[in-house]
Amino acid sequence: MPITTTEAVFLAIDPALHTSGAVILTPDYGNGMLGEEPHEFRGDYYANEFGKVISQSERERYITSLLELADELDLPPVIIAEEWDGPRDRKIRLAGGELGWARDPRWTYTTIMGIGEGWGRWSAEIEAANEFRREDGVPDIILARVLPNDWRDAVFGTHRAKDTESLKATAVRFFEGVFGYSVMDDIAEAGCIGVYALRHPPLGEAVSAWGEQRDALDAAAKAKKRAKKAARKKR
Repeated sequence: MPITTTEAVFLAIDPALHTSGAVILTPDYGNGMLGEEPHEFRGDYYANEFGKVISQSERERYITSLLELADELDLPPVIIAEEWDGPRDRKIRLAGGELGWARDPRWTYTTIMGIGEGWGRWSAEIEAANEFRREDGVPDIILARVLPNDWRDAVFGTHRAKDTESLKATAVRFFEGVFGYSVMDDIAEAGCIGVYALRHPPLGEAVSAWGEQRDALDAAAKAKKRAKKAARKKR
């Protein structure tokens, strides 16, 4: 079954302070291999590259791979990454036996600040890449963020497990079922975030708008060259 009608190259990221999961999703044109004559797009994607990302050089490499693949296929580059809301309360069994609400000890401001720092390292590489693209007259990388419950509801459904271990196991099974690889949970969750992006209509609209922006920038660059050429002839 086709995943999407959107054609782009996606870098999906499950960011963390020390180790992130990253997956590059590329349209499958019927043969599943780049470098061959492409077939008609049928809506399917495959995992072109995936792994754990620890160092800044690895973050740079994944973004470079995203842009090289997008250029090769003449498609928009898209980055989709998980984001976080504030500390959460959860329902627990209190000492007297009744149910009540208490702050989830796994979800503190310290945790969020650490994860935010991990995303900041990705953001630095994304902005550096965009600066070069602006100098070349190319549109920025399309960037989107998604909350954990939003992508899990969209990919796994609302009637799903709630505990962390079960959710991670579900992600691993889902990734293997869709892409055919057994991977670690942080990589699997990145892949699930990528599937969310493929199915998310606003991102499809952003991809279409990116193409229009690129065409407008190309037209402006050509007009500027024609104007310079005409000015030289008048001299």
